[in-house]
Amino acid sequence: MKLFFIRLFRSYYDEPFLEAFRKLGWEVEEKTYYTPEDPYEDGRLMEMIRRDLKGKKADAVITVNFWPLLAQPLAELGIPYVSWSYDAPQNLPKTDGMEHANNFIFLFDALEVETYRRLGITRVFHMPLGVDVDWWQKATKDYYSSRKLTRASFSSQVSLVGSLYASTFPEIRREISGYEAGLLQGFCDAQRKLYGCYMLPELLTDEVMTKIRKGFAADHPLARISSRQLSYSMATYLTSLDRQLLLRFFSQAYDTALFTFQKKEEIAGQLPKVRVEASVDYRTEMPQVFAASKINLCPTLRCIPSGIPLRALDVMGCGGFLLIPAQPELLEYFVPNQDAGIYTSMEEAVDLAGYYLRHEEQRQQVALSGMEKVRVAFRIEDRLKQIMDFVMQGL
Repeated sequence: MKLFFIRLFRSYYDEPFLEAFRKLGWEVEEKTYYTPEDPYEDGRLMEMIRRDLKGKKADAVITVNFWPLLAQPLAELGIPYVSWSYDAPQNLPKTDGMEHANNFIFLFDALEVETYRRLGITRVFHMPLGVDVDWWQKATKDYYSSRKLTRASFSSQVSLVGSLYASTFPEIRREISGYEAGLLQGFCDAQRKLYGCYMLPELLTDEVMTKIRKGFAADHPLARISSRQLSYSMATYLTSLDRQLLLRFFSQAYDTALFTFQKKEEIAGQLPKVRVEASVDYRTEMPQVFAASKINLCPTLRCIPSGIPLRALDVMGCGGFLLIPAQPELLEYFVPNQDAGIYTSMEEAVDLAGYYLRHEEQRQQVALSGMEKVRVAFRIEDRLKQIMDFVMQGL
């Protein structure tokens, strides 16, 4: 197998991809370019790709996430373009470039694949994410053997690695007229109580979107807002509320840490009892946090309708105890209270955390079961082999 691995931006998957290629014994040539401002069009970058790949023989070009501007020159050159996204939804407002026949676009969320298929995009396929469990075991070895951590602050009863999200929805709601603003808030209130089912896209019908847009002058940004954009804004708002509520509650009774790139002073006023720590390095420090935290919170971004987010697999791959809301695909692979703490309401999340903090042996058994399941069923090299086997069969 010969591949070109192209990088247009830094991603969590860069090193895991390269290590997986090595394990698989594939011949891979890396090509790193600058990150374009426009993912759809960059004449200089597209010409560089045409020049660098013209006349080269390869089974495929592969990237982390799909880049529309790569699709055009690769289609011209007749080289299969394979992408695997760990973002859901994809950060692409348009479907331009997705329908080239040489595309193999893999998404980790099965329902997002269905959404694109309903739009007539046929070059999208489902593939759950994978992790480099061998690396996570190496990164956590010192902790499990001697409880040695790079920083003592990595240890806590409850932790969350990530952001609280700065959503645009409160601002959008303020600008929309009374009835529509109340309608959108009602949609949020209903969605907030419901886990394992993402219904906002269905609620934001053409009729609702037309009513929202007509209240603004033609040159106003909200006169052109799409249901996809509004749904994402509402989802980040709900995710922010989820995370703040969990952190606020747990910090009342437990040592609760938030590891984030956000400024401490921005969070202290909202969550005064939460221990706010600096962001951690993905490959070296984050695994220690997951291993040394009794409970690892993973409140999933609400616009991931069915898939298992990478962060959840990372936690389990590091041997950490995962507390996560129910998702359809999560329940296909993992058993609640056997492999992870899986909840369907905030009340259940609180009860589960309290129970496992009181029952250390059971907490460790669940964490170990989750790690073993990820080790067997979610190895990134196995996933990449599945992807390329599928691609070769489709050529």
